[in-house]
Amino acid sequence: MSADAELVDRVQRRMAPLVQQESARRGALGEPRDDRAIAEALLDDVLAAAIKEWAGSGRPFLDFRQEQQIRSAVLAEMFGLGRLEALLADDGVENIDIIGSDPVWLSYHDGRVERVAGIAPTDQAVVQWLQRIAARMGRTEHTINDARPLLNMELPGGERLAAAIGVTDRPHISIRRHRLPTAGLEALRERGMLSTAQLALLRAAVRAEKNVIICGRQKAGKTTLLRALCWEVPATERFATLETEFELGLHRHRDRFPAVVAFEEREGNSERWENGKPVGGVDLPRLVWQSLRMHAARTVVGEVRGGEIIPMLNALSAGGSGSLSTLHARSAAQAIHRMALLCLEANSAWTPEFAYEVVANTIDLIVYVELVQQPGRLDRHIAEVVAIEPGEYGRPARTYLFAPEDGRRSVPTGNLPTDIEDYERGGFDRTWLTSSGDGGWLADRSTP
Repeated sequence: MSADAELVDRVQRRMAPLVQQESARRGALGEPRDDRAIAEALLDDVLAAAIKEWAGSGRPFLDFRQEQQIRSAVLAEMFGLGRLEALLADDGVENIDIIGSDPVWLSYHDGRVERVAGIAPTDQAVVQWLQRIAARMGRTEHTINDARPLLNMELPGGERLAAAIGVTDRPHISIRRHRLPTAGLEALRERGMLSTAQLALLRAAVRAEKNVIICGRQKAGKTTLLRALCWEVPATERFATLETEFELGLHRHRDRFPAVVAFEEREGNSERWENGKPVGGVDLPRLVWQSLRMHAARTVVGEVRGGEIIPMLNALSAGGSGSLSTLHARSAAQAIHRMALLCLEANSAWTPEFAYEVVANTIDLIVYVELVQQPGRLDRHIAEVVAIEPGEYGRPARTYLFAPEDGRRSVPTGNLPTDIEDYERGGFDRTWLTSSGDGGWLADRSTP
């Protein structure tokens, strides 16, 4: 542990019981109990004493700037995200992976990976940090302990945190940052993620209320593209977003999305109902059904992972057009099989034939986003756009509208979807699909 971190840790450990005592005293007197304000009032004296001891052991005195840094770090440890705050301040960081007290892994948007000092001196301190974050930093209180070893939540800045203790060899934490929270389709085109023709088609798909699935592997940019599609939804439209933990963040932009209904899954407490489900918990399948009662014109599911697939597909088949979602899959074809598999896992009464038929009748468009590691950067771009409709024996029939060709990025195939008139009513020009050329890709760029 660095000298600065050692001093921060020393001051924090002395502050904690003092703040607790003063808070209890004020509570007994009926006075306001603002723990942070109490800490700020006590911190100068505790820090001065610690620095004096520090210098008495042969360490150099701190100048004013260093004292202020220590002061801010102590408050961050006690009431904020601690040493994680400095890492989140780096706009280039996309992913933060933590294994106990080891040096932290940082993944940057350009593909670089670096390691920096750990966030806590011991694994136990990491667990305590997690427990404090879970209890204080989410919209609702979360828990992580031996009885509940998994944690998924949104941090105050909109970052997604996933953690595991007990079921892993050491505490493991992964944090995902979304660097482009307000980027629309035009911004993604400028970054090379999609061509002009693809932009025109996807914009028309949203306007024509087509049901769109975005697929790709981890870190491919699925959520970034999903969010950009949401920015094409009319500002006056009431629609629902459903997520295990908030990532899209549309509700933070009420000036643009004044009528959005943002749902977030909620974990239950330690008590259980007779069916084994935790008391107080609300899962995504239940939220999907609830959203149908909220007069939402369309539904946006942040990511389909399990049982929510059936109520979502049922909602779409019942007329809930214009819905958007993401799915882990390595191609558009694989996305179809994965949706059918999720249906079969969620309801054993379904047959494979029925699962494929439901998918064929509810999904209009599948967009596959490719992730390619290039020297010094990550290249994220739309590699396939496929129109879906019922085919032979009710199975999904695929019409590839954009696909890679001769090692190039995906280009128009010349095919037209059978419902091309719907896209044209949404402002699309069919010549984008039938003309020769690459569809209007801008110069090759590093993508988000």
